[in-house]
Amino acid sequence: MTLRFAGAAMSLAGILFIGRIAPVVAKKPEDIAFPPANSEELIKLAASAGAAWPIAHVLGLVAVVLVVFAYWRHGEALAKAGHERVGRIAAFIAATGFGLFAIALVIDGFVVYEAALRSMNNPADAALLKKAGDAHQLAILFFTPAMFGMFLAMGVLSSRMLHGYVHSRWLGVIGQIIAIAAITLYLTGLAGPHWDNMQTGGLAMMLGYLWHIIIGLAALFGRGVRVSA
Repeated sequence: MTLRFAGAAMSLAGILFIGRIAPVVAKKPEDIAFPPANSEELIKLAASAGAAWPIAHVLGLVAVVLVVFAYWRHGEALAKAGHERVGRIAAFIAATGFGLFAIALVIDGFVVYEAALRSMNNPADAALLKKAGDAHQLAILFFTPAMFGMFLAMGVLSSRMLHGYVHSRWLGVIGQIIAIAAITLYLTGLAGPHWDNMQTGGLAMMLGYLWHIIIGLAALFGRGVRVSA
């Protein structure tokens, strides 16, 4: 039952991570990029999104709570089955990484949004434009290591799957491939400095979220954890 609760939480978290941004993108003006290329585009996107902007970030915070809960449940289940160290390490890395993500979500969802609206209403005030841009850069400073932490946690947790201790060996292989590829892309700069190259960094993040959905389903309907001999 421990893993079944964790599975439901992890799958829902993955769905929220992927789907939460859709209402914002749906309201994106055609003349700006995603992610926004500069402060002016950021302000235009936030203002165009309206209430969808903070709502998307609140959904992200819900997803963070769910996925951290799921990792800790996995850690507890693995510990009871004789795999305490690795399970706890994965849970700690996940809590740290997604905790940083939560800080980024709060800054970007509320501080940036408030500054963007004020700047939109006072376009001649350069200080307001700078405030919105500076707040967004601060959020990115937390977001960048947060995603690195997510892939590290994936790599550690999937190592137990490779040995057949939990879920499926194939899911472990896929998790290792995604985690190693994503970290390599970031360290070589191909993912963008802040995971902002959508063809590489963005794809890696989507695959990471999708993996969490599948792992959640495996935990919800699978065989549980194998006890060490």
